[in-house]
Amino acid sequence: MATYQLRPMSLGEILDGALAIYRRYFATLVSIAIVCEGVPAVMNTYVMLGGGMFEHPVVWLVAFVFSGIGGMIAAAATVWAISEAYLGRDPAVGDALSCAVGKLMQLFIAGMVKYLLVLVALIFFILPGIVVACGYAVVVQAVVLEDLPSGTDALGRSWYLTKGYKGKALGIGFVMFALILLPLFVAGALAVFVPGLHTVFSVGGQLLQLMIYPVVSCAFTLFYYDLRVRKEAFDLDHLSRQIGLGVEPAEA
Repeated sequence: MATYQLRPMSLGEILDGALAIYRRYFATLVSIAIVCEGVPAVMNTYVMLGGGMFEHPVVWLVAFVFSGIGGMIAAAATVWAISEAYLGRDPAVGDALSCAVGKLMQLFIAGMVKYLLVLVALIFFILPGIVVACGYAVVVQAVVLEDLPSGTDALGRSWYLTKGYKGKALGIGFVMFALILLPLFVAGALAVFVPGLHTVFSVGGQLLQLMIYPVVSCAFTLFYYDLRVRKEAFDLDHLSRQIGLGVEPAEA
């Protein structure tokens, strides 16, 4: 039985849907996040508690690289897992990671070009940078869920899909940005007011942030589906063929 329906959604429905998927597949999504980003999170905690990046530059650099690669894999694996959920299947962590690793080169190229363009736009003017970032909001989803010739094609695909809906992308991004920063802000504040528990709060903040990351991929994946439904009448049959299952989705 299919768990969800592909249909147009409002901003509130996308956010509610992302949280619903996160709750239902909490163990799977958090496992993906821990496998991909657990090691750099531990390294970052070590650097933070050991005096900062200038005290441990090599560890910080390695953590930065691992975090970037792990973040790409985690985001892609989460996108695949959500697609499985839409087809009424229980997503497996191993299968999700395997799919993500297979797309790693495309993800890397698309990500590098995306962030370079956003950075260039931000250098000249803040507003164009935000517009570019919103236009490329579903690049990862396009790489994972579509059979594109190269990673850079995902940029054009995302720009097309978000045309007319960049404000919606901004709204989702704002909420997700606040959600990620909240654990670090709370942990930092508690560490200041309760110095004796600085280590506990610092580690707790990193763990909470790690657990929240999957919600971001959930939200933007639902946004991607919303855009495709609106612009291309996308449905479960399309999704089933698109992710290479070659079978009909279960009836709702």
